[in-house]
Amino acid sequence: SRWYKSFRRLLPPHPRAMGYSMGFAALCAALAAPAVGFVTPAAHQSVPALRASAAAGQQDSASSQGARFGPAAGVVCGLAVAASAAALARRRSQPKTAARYTTQVILPALQWIKTGLKASDLQATELKAKNLAGVDVLVGKDGSGKLFCVGNLCPHIGTPMSEGADVIGDVIVCPLHGSSFKVTTGELIDWCPSPPIIGPLTGLPIEKKNLAVFDVRSSFFGGDIEVLVDTNAKKAWEADYWKGILDAQGKDDGTYY
Repeated sequence: SRWYKSFRRLLPPHPRAMGYSMGFAALCAALAAPAVGFVTPAAHQSVPALRASAAAGQQDSASSQGARFGPAAGVVCGLAVAASAAALARRRSQPKTAARYTTQVILPALQWIKTGLKASDLQATELKAKNLAGVDVLVGKDGSGKLFCVGNLCPHIGTPMSEGADVIGDVIVCPLHGSSFKVTTGELIDWCPSPPIIGPLTGLPIEKKNLAVFDVRSSFFGGDIEVLVDTNAKKAWEADYWKGILDAQGKDDGTYY
């Protein structure tokens, strides 16, 4: 129809780039535009008479449409343009990227956290892995039934000790390469002794370390097991990680990662 053609002429060449607000403004402008009426020709009417009749019909249609939509469409178009400008300003004020990391020094924050276990839940030499505030710990009892808590990851290559570690007296043995540690102090006893030849070779390039040990206690009433962990340990590790990524020369103390 002629109304649709006049509406299409008012649309911008790329309406998606203008956004919904500008498209709505264009729609309001199209509604406010005068529509071209259709005049039915009378019988035996000459060409000049038809043209004059069509011009009169257009003037009547324009006056009626202007009286009907003019003021309201102007207000709506103004509001749409104002909303579009406000949205554009808000979009420009927001940063394109947000920093989600930090390289600041994170201090420890020690806190007793419940493991969800009771002392009666564990038998002698039994182990239970838990993640407390982002820290992987292994709660268990030694051969005499005494409660202990160590890090669940072996210092060698991070093997989970909960996947088959043996507790022999007060010693825990890694299930992969046989590294053994004291559960009371974390002291290293043997480093990668098995399997023969292969185990010692895998241990050569890795610095020998003790196993992490955590303070553990059970409540007098109920026997709930609690572990003293650093709740900022994960955040501190991430800060050190981002420092290494952002500093191409290595650590700020002259060493390298």
